[in-house]
Amino acid sequence: MNQICCLNPDCHNPPVPDTTKFCPNCGVPLVVLRNRYRPVKPLGGGGFGKTYLAEDVDKLNEKCVIKQFAPQTQNTYALKKAKELFEQEAIQLKDLKHPQIPQLQAYFDEDDCLYLIQDFIEGENLLIELANQGTFDEQKIRDLLLDLLPVLQIVHSNNIIHRDIKPENIMRRRSDGKLFLIDFGASKQLQGTMKPGTQIGTYGYAALEQMEDREVYPASDLFSLGATCFYLMTGVYPGDLWSRQGYSWVKEWRKHLQQSVSVELGNILDKLLEVEYQNRYQSAGEVLEFVKPPVKPQTQPKYGINRIVVLIIICLSILVGFILQPDIVSPVTPPVTPKTSAILINTLTTHDDVNSVAISSDGNTLVGSDDNTIKIWNLATGELKSTLTGHSDSVRSLAISPDGRTLVSGSDDNTIKIWRLE
Repeated sequence: MNQICCLNPDCHNPPVPDTTKFCPNCGVPLVVLRNRYRPVKPLGGGGFGKTYLAEDVDKLNEKCVIKQFAPQTQNTYALKKAKELFEQEAIQLKDLKHPQIPQLQAYFDEDDCLYLIQDFIEGENLLIELANQGTFDEQKIRDLLLDLLPVLQIVHSNNIIHRDIKPENIMRRRSDGKLFLIDFGASKQLQGTMKPGTQIGTYGYAALEQMEDREVYPASDLFSLGATCFYLMTGVYPGDLWSRQGYSWVKEWRKHLQQSVSVELGNILDKLLEVEYQNRYQSAGEVLEFVKPPVKPQTQPKYGINRIVVLIIICLSILVGFILQPDIVSPVTPPVTPKTSAILINTLTTHDDVNSVAISSDGNTLVGSDDNTIKIWNLATGELKSTLTGHSDSVRSLAISPDGRTLVSGSDDNTIKIWRLE
């Protein structure tokens, strides 16, 4: 049976069967907004609104979110400002198109209440994740930055500043771990300065220029992102530090760490947390350049190592031969090969791509390499005797010691392996 809850912001909104007409807690009539969006249960509320999990009746009860304008203030100016911010959120969401920003589905006025409908993200915000899983290690922080900075690039490219980035406003989707930036109720256009008394943001996360009612910049969001990383790494709420120390805490953030971080990440956070916005990174893209692992310089072509490997293998082969047969002290005079035409006596087709071959000195064994395996044949019969695996890349060179006991192989995986053929 489907459920429904009331939309009275002063009620704790108990879910009841959708055949119920009135809320058993407060007596308010239970409604399906626009005969389409059925509120199921409350998700939470802030200063400007209350949110509900809902089902879209027109989309086979697909889950969505109802955000209700319900400011907790009676001040006329604050009420007007809150309404402006709520409407602004709808406008911003309408224009912001990114797969990691919940999309706006509808915005309307019903029964003298404003409602905003947007995508539902199945998952938890990072504040809950921190409480459940503990502080983030360095790799998790790097992953967060790599996942979220491209989202901020899109936001800022639309001339929008979020102004309230914090763990509560970053959701991790349960299905794939993707991070979503939510709650654009505090966002504003880049152009123009803020009016005195309209301070928006969260203590500890908001940058100095934002708290001083000055103009905000992309760098203002980047400060909030740095403070968010700090909280997730340490579990220390930056709002508490700010209330006791002002912005001086940003110079000593390392002393709160439970485990050390690399110099690279430390430098990134230092710059994100600069008090003066001119000293911070000026764009999300600029931060990304420092977070991304450095690109390894292009090495020589794959086959360029071949000569070196061959020389090393030849030297090792000779060395191994002398170690195993110390009585060999004089060079062997090679037999004179008569000048005759070559006659094909056998063809082996086991390899897809033959890179190298070698024959033992007694003429009984043939070894050959394909991409990353070595095969051993009886040369007289053509029978495959064995397949050696151990290299992770193409085997380019092979050599057999004079006594036929040792095989040496060189590969593009930058290793030389010595095998006992027995």
